[in-house]
This record gives sequence, C-alpha cells and structure tokens, in this order.
Amino acid sequence: SLRRPPAPAMHPHGAATSAASASAEKPAALREGRKKLVRAATCPIAECPRELLGEVGPRLLDRAQPVGRLACTSTELRSNLSSAAGLLRVGSVVATSLDGFRSALRRASSGELEALTVDLSGCGSGRYSRADIEAVLQELGAYLAGASALRRLSVRLASFDVAMERLRLGPETWEALIRGLSGLAPHGRLEFLELSHITIKASQATQAVPGCPARPSRMLRRRATDGPEPGSGKAFAASLFAPTGSSLLDGAVAAKAADDAEAPRTFLEVLGQLTELSELRLTHDEILGNTALMLPPVLTGLAKLERVDLTRNHIPKQVMDEVRSALPAQMKLSGEDKQTFFF
Repeated sequence: SLRRPPAPAMHPHGAATSAASASAEKPAALREGRKKLVRAATCPIAECPRELLGEVGPRLLDRAQPVGRLACTSTELRSNLSSAAGLLRVGSVVATSLDGFRSALRRASSGELEALTVDLSGCGSGRYSRADIEAVLQELGAYLAGASALRRLSVRLASFDVAMERLRLGPETWEALIRGLSGLAPHGRLEFLELSHITIKASQATQAVPGCPARPSRMLRRRATDGPEPGSGKAFAASLFAPTGSSLLDGAVAAKAADDAEAPRTFLEVLGQLTELSELRLTHDEILGNTALMLPPVLTGLAKLERVDLTRNHIPKQVMDEVRSALPAQMKLSGEDKQTFFF
C-alpha cells in the first residue's frame, strides 16, 4: 500500500533548455554589474539619490577639489569650468593654509573670481616662516592685477611666524601688495576689503610705491588718433605748430597717460581709488594715532563706504573720537573700545 508516487513526466530536452537559459542569464548579469561598476568609478554622483544630491551637492560645489573632479567627468563640463589658459573657473576661494592659498593662486582663474579669503590666523604661529608667507603674498599682488570681477578680498595673516617673531612684511612684499590693490581700482568692483595682522605704520601708509596702474579718467579716454574738435582753438594751434598727422594735444594726452600709469602711489592714495568700497576692515594692524588721523581725508571721499573697523590697533580714545567726528555721520566706525596697548 505504501508506494512512491510516480515522477512527473519531463521533456527529453528539458534539462538542456534550463541549462541554456541559466547560462544565458549569467553573462547579462555580469555585463550589467560591470556597467554599474564603471558608472560608479567614473561618476559617483550619478549613482546618488536625487534627494541626497540636492542636499549635499551645493555644499560640495563651493570647494575647489570636488569642482575639479567634476570637471574631469565630461568634456563639456571641463570646457565650461576651465578658462582659456586651462585654469579652473571658480567664483569664490577660501584658504586656511598657506599651501592651499598658493595652490589657489596658481590654479584658479583670476578673471572669474569674485571673492578671495585667506585666513592664516587660526592655523598656529609655528607652521610658516616669514619668507614663505612673503613669497605667497608677492604672488597675490601679481594675481590681483587680473582679478577684474573681484568684489571681496580678505587677508588675515598669523600674528607670529615659525620663529615666534612678530610677522612684519618686508618692503618688497608691501610694495607688491599695494600694486595688487592698485590693480583692482581700474575695474571698480571691490566692495569689501579686509587687511588683518598686517603692520601699517605711518611710514608704510605714506610710502610711494612705483608701478601702480592708474584709474582711467575721462580726459584719457580719447583715442590718440582722434584730433581736436574741428573749428576749435586747439585745432587751430595744432595745425600751426604740430607736425603733419599729429597734434600737440595728442602728445600731451599721451604723455600724461604714461606719467599717470607710472606715477608712484601710496597706500592711502590707492585706498582712495577703491570708490566702490562699502566696508573696510583694518584690524590687528598696529595702527598708531598718527596713522589713524590720515584715514578720514581719504575715507570721506568714498561715497559708498558704510562701515570702517579699526579693532585691535594702538589708537588712543581721543584720536578715535577725532576720527569719528571727521567721518560722515552715516559711516559706522567700529573698534573704539577694543584697542590694544602694551604701555
């Protein structure tokens, strides 16, 4: 009565058919696995969920390294994120180390940069020598000449160098920095300027620095090939005394343009050329009372300037009161009660 149930009937070629389908599915699964690995290796961002990408993506795109990696994911992105010189096009650079700052100056395009911040005040005083810091600041001076879109510039140095000595810039570095600031004036874009832990004595503020580019004026915009207005007295004088094809007026304009382009300028004069400034911070700069009294005649000429911060300098209270009274009423002065004295 106990009999084994009969086995189900099978097609004679059933085993072969099952084996063939299984073998056909394996290469397809392997190919799909390889595709996923390739996509993950070449562009990991493509594998992220949209919700995660929308949350994390904007935080990554304001950093140079992820942007540089993103530029390598496709030819179109690389062409759009690279300048004609092959430099990375970024709108903002924030550097908290000297190596990162040097790398940014050498790899980021200056023409598209709108905000540049370097902060060495929190990295400790025992990491960099004065020579290394001055070398990078001299590169910064040359870099600023091409920063035609720069709106914010913040430079905060360390208080001491690796030898635990007070960090003071040498004459060549100071001149390079002033030439760089002067190079920003013709573009008329800088709105925020911060110079912290940079010693600014009266002798430095009034030191004439050669090689500063001039801010173009209306009188110098006329082309050298354009003659005086017909019928004017200048045209008559030019026709009498000037050689054929030229005029004394053109020569005078060209000579004045050359003189202005090569005229030495002081830090105060350069500061007065930054007409778009809305905020100025000169903190921890060892500014004394006599240097502070030189600022109001310059700052009153900056119509858009709203805030001036002189915190942690060596300015006596009576001098700060004089500075405040000399500035326009709508201009806010900070740092009156936050001065540092060692005597």
